[in-house]
Amino acid sequence: MVLTTAFAQKLTSFNYTTSDGLPNNAVRSLFIAKDNVLWVGTENGVFRFVNGQFYNLSEADGLGHNSCWDISQDTDGNMWFASYGGGISKYDGKKFTPFISKDGLAADKTRKLFPFKNNIYVGTEQGISIIDVKTNKIVTPKVPKAKEDFICINFFVYKNEVYFVSVFDGIFKIDESSTIPKVVPVYSGKNFYGALLDKNDLLLSREGFIEKINIKNLLNANYKANRFGTSFVFQYAKVQDSLIFAAADGVYNPDGGLYKIENDKMINVSNQFEIDSKIILNVVYDTLRNVLYVGSNDKGIYEIRLDAIIKYEDFKNLSIVDFEFLDQSKFVLHNKGLSILNSSDKITNTILLNEFKNFQTNYFQNNRKKLNTIYRESHDFELNFNIKANEIVFYELVKNKKSIWIGSNLGVFEINSKGKIINYIPKHSLKIGFTSDNKFIETITYAGVHVYDNVYQLQGKHYSKFDNKTPQFIVKILNNKDKTYLISVFNGLFVHQNGKFKSYLFENIWKEKKFKHIAINNKGQLVLAAEFGTVFIVDDSNKFKILKTISKKEIIGNSINFLECYKDYIFIGTEKGVNIYHNGKIRLIDKEQGLKDCIFKTSQIFENELWLGTQNGFYKLNLDKLLSKQKTVEKVVIQSILINNQSFVGTNSRWFTFNSNELTTDYKNNSFSIDFIPVGHPFPNKLKFRYRLNSKNNWSPYTDKPTVFLSYLPYGKYHLEIEILDLNSGETKQFKVLKLVITPPFWLTWWFAIIVFSVLSALVFVVVKRKKKTAEEKALINQRIAETKLEALKSQMNPHFTFNAMNTIQDFIISNDIDNSLNFVSELAKLMRLTLDNSTKKTITLQEEISFLKNYIFIENTRFGNKIKVNLKVESNINAQEIEVPTMLLQPFIENVFVHAFNAEHLNPTIDILFQLKETNILECYIKDNGKGKASFNKVKLHQSKALLLAEERLRLIQPQILNPITTNFTESNGTFVVILLQV
Repeated sequence: MVLTTAFAQKLTSFNYTTSDGLPNNAVRSLFIAKDNVLWVGTENGVFRFVNGQFYNLSEADGLGHNSCWDISQDTDGNMWFASYGGGISKYDGKKFTPFISKDGLAADKTRKLFPFKNNIYVGTEQGISIIDVKTNKIVTPKVPKAKEDFICINFFVYKNEVYFVSVFDGIFKIDESSTIPKVVPVYSGKNFYGALLDKNDLLLSREGFIEKINIKNLLNANYKANRFGTSFVFQYAKVQDSLIFAAADGVYNPDGGLYKIENDKMINVSNQFEIDSKIILNVVYDTLRNVLYVGSNDKGIYEIRLDAIIKYEDFKNLSIVDFEFLDQSKFVLHNKGLSILNSSDKITNTILLNEFKNFQTNYFQNNRKKLNTIYRESHDFELNFNIKANEIVFYELVKNKKSIWIGSNLGVFEINSKGKIINYIPKHSLKIGFTSDNKFIETITYAGVHVYDNVYQLQGKHYSKFDNKTPQFIVKILNNKDKTYLISVFNGLFVHQNGKFKSYLFENIWKEKKFKHIAINNKGQLVLAAEFGTVFIVDDSNKFKILKTISKKEIIGNSINFLECYKDYIFIGTEKGVNIYHNGKIRLIDKEQGLKDCIFKTSQIFENELWLGTQNGFYKLNLDKLLSKQKTVEKVVIQSILINNQSFVGTNSRWFTFNSNELTTDYKNNSFSIDFIPVGHPFPNKLKFRYRLNSKNNWSPYTDKPTVFLSYLPYGKYHLEIEILDLNSGETKQFKVLKLVITPPFWLTWWFAIIVFSVLSALVFVVVKRKKKTAEEKALINQRIAETKLEALKSQMNPHFTFNAMNTIQDFIISNDIDNSLNFVSELAKLMRLTLDNSTKKTITLQEEISFLKNYIFIENTRFGNKIKVNLKVESNINAQEIEVPTMLLQPFIENVFVHAFNAEHLNPTIDILFQLKETNILECYIKDNGKGKASFNKVKLHQSKALLLAEERLRLIQPQILNPITTNFTESNGTFVVILLQV
């Protein structure tokens, strides 16, 4: 293999296809809107490319037709979509408005849209139409008669006038000086496919070439043109001020692709931008991100970053082993040899494998005896001098003074600054180096270390592996001032100074055992990467001190592949990409920024560039651009909200965002899924998100998803804050996104509390007032009960009764009836005692009441000569010992019978008294006599017993639930009966 002086240098690009969310790899149109959102037109509808995701709009959403061939935006910000077969559609952020030929459009097959002032100019296959963006009024000027379809393919503006290009008929001006616009021919011709007015130069895409005409000359009928290029160019994109890119489709020839127009030449840059499609239909430039988007007809969209921060050199796909520099040259060691590059990174010389083999063979032939002596006296393994050229394995490059040294399985080679092999050392060492005083170090696996004062004569000192100070299993050697550091993968850190080795591990200076990489920062401090991912910053100038530890969890990736320092930055390479550490912050550069292969084999910093070797070529990172202030998130907008898993479309939703900073729902709708979009950043996959609901709350864990899930929030007010960590810029920003107000149930609202309080207060007032009134009424009732009770007592012990009783006693005494007299006096005394006892009680048992009645009946019947027969019966289901009745209640009714029911002539007078349970808790007392009945009533009705009235009043007061506690019935001549109902 012969390496040429030039090799392919590529800007990194990304290809978005159906596997990334595109519905179709045929991209009909691309457009960058004013908010820097990329719009994509396909045969399957329109797509927005936002935050690394494609979002679809189709006929189902109101789009007039899915086949979208062009996209534009008017001065009011409305989006316009031209379809091939369905007219055009206008989108105002909330709804679509379609326009078709029935509405006045020239044709439904539309090709081009062009905004100017308050109009949208529409190019169709049958002419043009002009639409007023304010009123949606359509004007379609007449076009010249044509043999073929009058296809309008492009528009441009010159001196405030609009021109258009027809595929088969040439260039025309739209004269709008009168009420009705007119189409005026400017330049006749055929086969036009695109146009771009660049200052005064009009680029016209023709069949297989570009025609460049001065616009002033053209309008003055001077058609002299310069022709150049190839293929069919369908769209142009102007980058910055002078750079122009062209999207070309070969149509008949395989010469399509992306071209750069420079000095009237078309330069194919497809390979440079890693574009493998030959059918390129469109190209647009994003000024905010400095990104070129290229649309193909078969392989989707290509995204090309023009900032040139990361460049890729395929280097003939060679596997890179190591880099080094000497004088003005860069040395690249690869699997096929060593290439030397000049200051312009052009290859000036390459030493191939066979040259290394030939140099080693010549040395072997000229030094056989010397080699035999060397290996008899050495402690390492004998070299295999029979290794073939294609079996050579290179290990590393080491610079010392004016030479570059190469370690390999064939031995050690010395190369001068001109790229020639000048010496060979027959030593097989996996790691070589030089001390700070230029002595050659040969590490010998399992056999110690050689330090040569004269490496060419192999004169030096051997350090035994049995000495703990001797370095073993060394992976890196580094000089820092007068010290030479060696790091071991098993035995920690060693230093060589003043001809002696020192082990930091065995001298208990530092217990860390496993190291992989070592570098020096701009302060002269050591930076070391341990085997398991921790990075240390160490000051060993005077006394050993660990200044900083960068833990494994801070570094993105598991295995550290390289370590470099630049200014006060530390570059840590892992399988995930390049971690940039600076002042406690970590940035990550990976495939999203252009490092598609992160399996780094080696690294080196050349001035302001970081070179990273891979299995296939190498990357060059511009450190000044990379470390400059990066764009990051400027704001956060809410894209969509789900409430209880139902899409929420508020009145403030427009242009795919929720445009209010507050959302109010009731307590039932308290679960939210909020999708948000960070705006202003170039790399969406570098963003990490977390949130909190109030400033005093803890943050949630970081996540890659721009979505917040809030489940079953209690009612209250929440202030949703989102913190975004941008790993590209290393910056962290916080945004107040939304105020959430969840209203409580009505029974927990302040107004309901006031109502409840008022009602309860009113109820308390009413209850208190009623209780007071009830208490007053009860007091009155009790007072009245007491009064009636007292009056009943008086009625029982009235003077008339007492007088009659005394007369009866007197009669017994006069008649000398001592026994009856004593008996009567005893019963009367008993009655009086019971009356006085009962007067202090509210109730007495039924048995006590019956005893009282018997006593009273005895006295009254004695006065009447025991003529009246009394029958007193208590039904068997009544427990007279437990049932209680009001005191001094029944006696007046019995008295009434004795007083009014019978006269002296009455034969066989009888009183029946019956107690029975009428119903639950109602005791019925039935008193019946066979006296005069109604005749007696008529006689005494004006002299009714006051005691009876008091009894009825007492019962009504005591038991108000019984409306008629006493019922009295008079027969004509068969006595009277009284029914008394008592609550028991």
